Amino acid sequence: MEHFSEQPWVDFVRGVGAAEVSRDIRTHLDASCPKCKTALDAWSRVRKLATDEAAFTPPENLVRVVKLGFAGSAAHQPKKWTLANLVFDSFAQPLLAGVRSGELNIWQVIYEAEGLTVDLRFGRRTHAKVVHLIGQVLDKQEVRARQNVTVDLSTEKDQLLGTTAANASGEFQMEFEAKESLWLSIKAESHNTVWIPLTNLR
Repeated sequence: MEHFSEQPWVDFVRGVGAAEVSRDIRTHLDASCPKCKTALDAWSRVRKLATDEAAFTPPENLVRVVKLGFAGSAAHQPKKWTLANLVFDSFAQPLLAGVRSGELNIWQVIYEAEGLTVDLRFGRRTHAKVVHLIGQVLDKQEVRARQNVTVDLSTEKDQLLGTTAANASGEFQMEFEAKESLWLSIKAESHNTVWIPLTNLR
């Protein structure tokens, strides 16, 4: 007698095969055919796995609750961030004669991102570690100060060192110790967070 194909085996282990085919399979198994005995064991395991899968399916009401929870949390996820583009750096321009040896070092940088212009002016006395920062956030499209702006100062490892809010004119100021790998994050309503690397501080 020939061995059986996959479909008769699937129907046999599920108990839905034709009576004549199922009888032939039983007769063949009674003859102790090792190949068909192996096939029966394999298809029986597949049937058991398919049957047991239903036991691992969570209740529909629980699935609905979890999906609603994720939908709510996704709505409150922090927005993506954008790295600002440097458009002006006063370090790239030579200082006037007589100013180069001054005691107070002042430099300006301007960044743009997310339709915002961020004007930053740094000041530090020679050999001093404390940096004074005065900045302003402008809406580039409407040429006006951007309101409801929060400015955070942090390290490269996201350690928050300071935070401040801009006034109605979009202006803010901070003082901090000069370190390597410092970042400013500008958070304005309806905009992605703008990240600005602070360089030339040491």
